[in-house]
Amino acid sequence: MPRIFSWLMSCAILVLLTSCSDFDKEFTVRSAKSTIDVSLDGTALVSESFDISVKKMENYGGVYVDIPQRFTDASGGSHWRDFNLVAARRDGRDEHYFKENNVPGYSIYIGEMHCKNCRADLPVGAGNIEIAYRLGRLVRQEGDHQVLFMPAYMGGIHGQDAKKAVTFTIPPGGVLRRSHLDPPAYEITRNAPNEILVSIAAGKRDRVLPDIEIDYPAGTFLSGTSDKQVRLWLSDHFLAFISILGPLITCLFVALRLPSSWRLPTPLIAVDSKITESVSPALAAYLFRNWKMSAAKAAFMASVCHLAVKRGLRISSLGEDAEASDLSAKQARKKGKVARAKWYGLPAATRLVFGRIEEERPVEDRRRILYAWYGFEDELHATVVAEYRKVRGKDRWMLPAIFSILALGVAVAYFSGLLIFSAAILGILLISLAAVMALLHPERLSGPTDVRQMLGLCLGIPALTILSLYYIGTTEVISEQQPYLMAILLDMAGIVVVPAMLRIPTPKQRQIRNNMLNLNRYLLGEIDGPTMSIECYEHYLPFAVALDVQHYWTERFNFWRESEKMDAYAPDWLIGSQSLTRKGFNDIRTLPSVVSGPGCGR
Repeated sequence: MPRIFSWLMSCAILVLLTSCSDFDKEFTVRSAKSTIDVSLDGTALVSESFDISVKKMENYGGVYVDIPQRFTDASGGSHWRDFNLVAARRDGRDEHYFKENNVPGYSIYIGEMHCKNCRADLPVGAGNIEIAYRLGRLVRQEGDHQVLFMPAYMGGIHGQDAKKAVTFTIPPGGVLRRSHLDPPAYEITRNAPNEILVSIAAGKRDRVLPDIEIDYPAGTFLSGTSDKQVRLWLSDHFLAFISILGPLITCLFVALRLPSSWRLPTPLIAVDSKITESVSPALAAYLFRNWKMSAAKAAFMASVCHLAVKRGLRISSLGEDAEASDLSAKQARKKGKVARAKWYGLPAATRLVFGRIEEERPVEDRRRILYAWYGFEDELHATVVAEYRKVRGKDRWMLPAIFSILALGVAVAYFSGLLIFSAAILGILLISLAAVMALLHPERLSGPTDVRQMLGLCLGIPALTILSLYYIGTTEVISEQQPYLMAILLDMAGIVVVPAMLRIPTPKQRQIRNNMLNLNRYLLGEIDGPTMSIECYEHYLPFAVALDVQHYWTERFNFWRESEKMDAYAPDWLIGSQSLTRKGFNDIRTLPSVVSGPGCGR
């Protein structure tokens, strides 16, 4: 938990840095000029100059220039233009800068470096920001001619609308197409065969202006190789591809693990002895009761009975007042490999119950079984859960699926410029989840051990929540970012859904539970199964205790014993009598219920 909160705190610092400054109150963009020089290789060198005014003495220390890369042509197709930053200057001098991904391109910070012991404020007054970069992919092939499609807009500062003039220098021989908007969204003046001037009035929204398209004869611009065409196609569809890949992996993982008709186990019509041998009586108790809390005591008593019939100890009865003696299993393990193999052949839950009983202090070589039960529920439950998961087997694809979905979600957030926004959403979700877990299971959370931890929980978590909510509420998600935000949210949901699939039983686990239901019917005498014998009775007695049908199982054994004219049965695992008559069996009719165990032959 502390590691999660420290990570969330680091995200909160990023949120604080990007949300505590109001750029519109600190800066004003008065005008902008752009020069775009198009080469015969289909690329262009762009130089842009922004006249700004700093209005407050305390300010963020720089501005963000948004450079779009994704453009929509007249036919509605979306394309990415290659971008390579050449220079960034302030007032004619090279300035500190760094790039951040954004949709539909980059946000480039130009200004003072933020550090711990330096002032990052820009001086109040007029200033100038210059940026130079190279653009690619300005030409496309249409039939027997080439089309130069140039943006009528380029960089903008913080979305502020200002008067702007764009000068294009282009190869001669082109024919200007009419704008697909009527009336045109900007004024175009052709000063010379190779020069176009575009004037954008203040108040125009730069990002919605259409491209300027010019027709050229085929061969005017150098055509790219097939490898370059493939690379360009991939760059057009890369972000969309990784956006759908995460949810696709989640759906595929869920579909392969949901119970389906073609993957359900074959219904069992009789008791399968091999399946029964692979399950402990304790696990049978939990499976039969659908993992309810009431199964814990039944699992414990079934394990005690299992120890008795396996000659690990002797018991006086299987009631709550039962006593155990002659705990010979531990001594037997020291005699040799065969004894040790027999001991470790017992289920882990059975061996755990033996160790618990062994810890009790004996009175005249007898230990009260009920004393060993107190406070033992959680440990026994954890052991049975481990056995159940072992039956399931390791899911080798779960961790790769989670890692892949997480990596794809981070990549989409990074390339779409939503990394901090997504981190804020994730922080809110994790804090909410931690709060719900604290309310539902307060015993699982350890309280703070010192004052710093207490302050971190009482002050840090609310502050982090407020900062995240403030950032989410004040940050604009443009229309082009919204599909990617939806993909990121689906990736977050996928990271939760994939581990949750572990709660769905596999076909093998469902088959084991079905076998327990059939075993219950067999013990009640409703269906046929293994032939009754003393060995069969002892073998299934722990399971009868687990399933709470020991009385009926004992009655069936009594009827069989009478039909075989067997007067007495003398089990050596019971204390108090050398032989057990019909009356003796009546004394153990109230055995508590327990879980499954191995089968016996016919």
